[in-house]
Amino acid sequence: MAKTLNYNKAYFKKRDHLDLHIAQSLKLIVQENNLKRILDVGCGSGKLVRFFQKEGFNAYGCDNQKEAILLASKINKKGTITKASAANLPYKNNSFDLISAISTIEHLTQKETEKFLDEAYRILKIKGIIFLITPNFNSPLRYLTGSRWFGYSDPTHITFFTPRTLFDLLKRHKFINIKSRLKSAYNIPTNLHLPKQVHSVPMPLKNMLNYLMISSPLANYRDSFWILAQKKS
Repeated sequence: MAKTLNYNKAYFKKRDHLDLHIAQSLKLIVQENNLKRILDVGCGSGKLVRFFQKEGFNAYGCDNQKEAILLASKINKKGTITKASAANLPYKNNSFDLISAISTIEHLTQKETEKFLDEAYRILKIKGIIFLITPNFNSPLRYLTGSRWFGYSDPTHITFFTPRTLFDLLKRHKFINIKSRLKSAYNIPTNLHLPKQVHSVPMPLKNMLNYLMISSPLANYRDSFWILAQKKS
């Protein structure tokens, strides 16, 4: 990561929250693919790691910033938080089922991103999954708001992607089954036999909008986008 930028205590405290929609959607991916061992790269204050630990998963986190490590270590199991760069992950080959990097790769240079994807591929198990979220450089809001776009508001954001450019990058790094339209935590599984009254309850508007922006073609026009890929067998 760019070491000249100011990732101080105030920076991480300002972002010290967990997006439960992201966490629950990731949990769906983990459960549906029978994944057990999870690494959150760029874990920040460590709340996503704690979420998965509380859910009974074998979850770890790493970050290259001292303040993030101090915060994350306070709330997670001893030995599960490591100070490490995304471009040089200190883990054994084929050791994780899932690697998440939430709002992380925009903090890396293009070269560091390439190294991170190589490292992620190395430490993922066969058919393991990488899950990324990053600002969408193709977002209509970027064109509408110009220099006021949220992606520019954080000076530590130095590299931007569109769903297409990140898809191509993942493909070049040997990942397969690349998807930017994913099942949302607000989806209702079609194989469940629910009482009629459940089906008659309308989905809350906020949940409906989240569902549409994750699981429909609108996913590629969000202000940030989600993308998932798999290590080939």
